[in-house]
Amino acid sequence: MDKDNYVVVIGASNIDIGGTAYKKLIRADSNRGKITLDFGGVGRNIAHNLALLGVNVFLISAVGDDIIGKEIIKHCENAGIRTDHIKIIDKCNSSIYIYINNCSGDMEIAMSQVDIADNITPQYLDSLKYIINGAQAVITDCNITQDSILHLKEICKVPLYIDPVSVTHASKIKGNLKGIHSIKPNILEAEYLSDIKINDKGDYKKAAKSIIEQGVEKVFISLGEKGMIAADKNDIFFTERYPADVLCTTGAGDAASAAILWSDISLGKNDIINESKAANAAASITIESDKTINPELSETAIINRISNNKVSFHKL
Repeated sequence: MDKDNYVVVIGASNIDIGGTAYKKLIRADSNRGKITLDFGGVGRNIAHNLALLGVNVFLISAVGDDIIGKEIIKHCENAGIRTDHIKIIDKCNSSIYIYINNCSGDMEIAMSQVDIADNITPQYLDSLKYIINGAQAVITDCNITQDSILHLKEICKVPLYIDPVSVTHASKIKGNLKGIHSIKPNILEAEYLSDIKINDKGDYKKAAKSIIEQGVEKVFISLGEKGMIAADKNDIFFTERYPADVLCTTGAGDAASAAILWSDISLGKNDIINESKAANAAASITIESDKTINPELSETAIINRISNNKVSFHKL
């Protein structure tokens, strides 16, 4: 296979069940709202966004031998994702993710059942080394086991990108960041990985610097509606998020992760400013949809969002 023709995404695939409240949430009570059913999983979402951006992408994942698993594979194929290496696990349920948004579209709480991702074992990754190392880049979420993530770091000879997923899952890479090309934590994950409490821009800089000093080539700290911190060994920048009419913030981080990789390999600029702009643009496009993946995301949409909106960015 041509090294320049594809990327590999490794991680969870599942069904998302989401609820967005019509009014202020009342705890320990039934709230009226809009409930949606969609395809999700951080790895699958990243792969889907990359496909929308015109990237040829293989997904390494695991699903059950149930209706949900069959529908996930079918949906991936329809989205243009290569599913050759999705494991189908006998007598096992496919994973499910449930989240509740407040009336502003921001997530209040979520729960995931992604144990099936444990089937993406070091041995399975070994069997796919020819696919992994034939790619232009590899990105994994931290839903797979710690052993698999650490083994992937050992066998992967191409740039490796990581999405921590959550503080809980970030524990799998804490203290083991050396050799990672790019990582995109949110504020809580960045605090955890850096052991620095973030309260202001000075703390952002300290946290980003700490993560870089642990051996990461690039770090992109998502600040939600405030924007993003982008850093490498030479510079640390703050970039604002692009304006958007928010419907649902779920999936924005996955779109940002996809856009960082896409910017790196497709635009060829290898520039943290351009990569953070692409990430912010992709996130802003995603949150304008009530779906986890906004079908309107495209290379043209990102370029137009960047061109038509002048947002501030400055060196920290």
